[in-house]
Amino acid sequence: MRIIAGLCVYAALASSCNSGGGPVQPPDLPPVQRPAFDAARAFTDLEAQCDFGPRAPGTQAHDDCRAFLLQRLQASGARVVVQDFTSRTGLSATQYDFTNLLGIFSENKPGDVLLLAAHWDSRAVADHDPDPALRDQPILGANDGASGVAVLLEMMRGFAATAPPRPVIVAFLDAEDQGVQGGPTLPDAGWIIGARHLADNWPADLPWPTQMILLDLVGGDSEHNDRVGTPPMSDDVFTLPMERRSLQASPDLVDRIWTIAERLGHDAFSRDLGASVIDDHVPFLEAGVEAIDIIEFVPPEWHTQDDTPDHCSADSLMQVGDTLLEYIYGD
Repeated sequence: MRIIAGLCVYAALASSCNSGGGPVQPPDLPPVQRPAFDAARAFTDLEAQCDFGPRAPGTQAHDDCRAFLLQRLQASGARVVVQDFTSRTGLSATQYDFTNLLGIFSENKPGDVLLLAAHWDSRAVADHDPDPALRDQPILGANDGASGVAVLLEMMRGFAATAPPRPVIVAFLDAEDQGVQGGPTLPDAGWIIGARHLADNWPADLPWPTQMILLDLVGGDSEHNDRVGTPPMSDDVFTLPMERRSLQASPDLVDRIWTIAERLGHDAFSRDLGASVIDDHVPFLEAGVEAIDIIEFVPPEWHTQDDTPDHCSADSLMQVGDTLLEYIYGD
């Protein structure tokens, strides 16, 4: 409400002044009710993706998961944009069909556009498996792929019930996990192909994001796994340190998210400085977007045959999803 020279200026209160001559205060508008994050339902979405099998390029499981995610986007009420493309990968010279799937919520509301993203493909080889005989087999990608997608799918249910107060784009990115160091000469060593394609070929009918929050490896547990042990750089505790590249380029956004998590008691978020990783946020950082990566790097099951739902945790999904909903609706 704005008051000019003692007059009450407020459209809903045309009779603006009370009998005492003072301005009539407008009623307080109720805050937008923040949707709850259902961790059990999110974990079911993680399992549903894994039920298709490894979502590696060129597989039926990849096609089936694409159809599943497209249906979920359409059912959420978002305006959906499908970006198909072809590319070779760091692991193969074969040209594969890939798809980035995007949905925009609250498109006509004011405010900075937030991009929420996760990759939905799973790696075609288990190159970190302790058993050499298993290293040429695809991984299920329960944590590395399905966990971030599961968080976003559950958040989309909230968006469908209570529209976000600002424009939000949800992006399921393909072809993130097919890179290899020392392999074919490709940008980013063949990693983050889908994100690079999206950033370089942003759909003309979508607003460019101001901020990006990427989710990757956000579903791990804190149980010891005897078969894989604790390889270098890993431990048995699920923790989300501040990814180094994110902190350097987008310190304010990192601080806001971690502060919210701390306020909510989500102790997986750690102020420790983590590694700098090549991940799907990088092309957007390079394009000037305030972007961060919420990631555990690296869990013991990373790129092994043990990246399965039984080594994931609904509580981990909860900590991430609840923090992000509070950022969008309540911060």
